[in-house]
Amino acid sequence: MYISCKPVHRKVHVIALQPIGHYDLQEILFIQQQVNSFFKLPVIVRNEIPMPLSFLNTTKSERYSADSIIKWLSHSTPDSVVSVVGVTHEDIFTTISDSTGHIKEPTYKYGVWGIFGLGYCPGKSSVMSDYRLKTNDIKKFQHRLRTVVIHEIGHNLGLPHCKVKNCIMNDANERIQTVDNSADNYCDHCRKRIKAIG
Repeated sequence: MYISCKPVHRKVHVIALQPIGHYDLQEILFIQQQVNSFFKLPVIVRNEIPMPLSFLNTTKSERYSADSIIKWLSHSTPDSVVSVVGVTHEDIFTTISDSTGHIKEPTYKYGVWGIFGLGYCPGKSSVMSDYRLKTNDIKKFQHRLRTVVIHEIGHNLGLPHCKVKNCIMNDANERIQTVDNSADNYCDHCRKRIKAIG
């Protein structure tokens, strides 16, 4: 009697980094290495794509809509990608709403609110801009890059903002100092909540 078997190919999940516009090679390689080390998943770098001009808002200098970016990226993400992170040097923004769904007051401030990053929670896409993260302190800059990217991927995996002070998932609360004071990992509670992605 012959028994045949068909090998089952396990789907390999990956994280993708999507440069939007020209992006510094050394910086993206640093992000790739850090994300790979943290999540223990393959991290691919896609070819650069241009930033759609339709996302531009010039109310306060030149800022691009982060909401539009993550919606755009989500439509081009295959099932094998658990999270695609758009990375850009351009300034990005979102609109901050109050509990009633209206733009938070003062509207001139929060209607086009500059941010470090934004991600669906849960979802498959996020974006990080280094525009507001820059500093002459290289180690501090790298910490900011790593923290914001891992924070946004955490949202994609279902983690909301965390109240634990130094957790990577702590809300920046409009302050770069929150990012600077972040630890290098999620808190114990967030690590337990994170979805299985293996």
